[in-house]
Amino acid sequence: MAMEELLQILTVIAVGALKMMVAAGFGVGFGFTFLKTFLFTSLGGCIGVLVFYKLSGWLMERSRLKWVRKRTEALLQGGARLKPVFTRRNRWLVRLKHVSGYLGVALLTPLVLTIPLGSILAARFFHHDRRTVPALLLSVVLQAFCVSAVLTGVVGTITGT
Repeated sequence: MAMEELLQILTVIAVGALKMMVAAGFGVGFGFTFLKTFLFTSLGGCIGVLVFYKLSGWLMERSRLKWVRKRTEALLQGGARLKPVFTRRNRWLVRLKHVSGYLGVALLTPLVLTIPLGSILAARFFHHDRRTVPALLLSVVLQAFCVSAVLTGVVGTITGT
């Protein structure tokens, strides 16, 4: 295996840990077959789910401390720059949690929410449910399969190969 191919594989895996659709696009752009694109995209996505799920406690605490610091600074300056606590996005995420549960979060994680955000939300809301991580991983693999199939099929159709 050439160094260039190894770097391409590592690129697809690393990007797959963050945004699966982009990783599959890289795989197709590098000329990978469907199987390679699928395997490396899903591997990266699964690694991303596990890493961000495990780091979620630390990341949420950092976020909370940053929020407290900014809020305190704003209050000391007269409170004019305070952001609303319940934004449209926050309300949507809470509604998603209540309506669809861990399966809805798992379903939306790879393509809509991004792997880091979906994994952190799943850990925050459903850490007590042992089905959460397997649902996230299954969702990543199934959606990597679909995205890889569509992208490699589209490229093959367009180029005539």
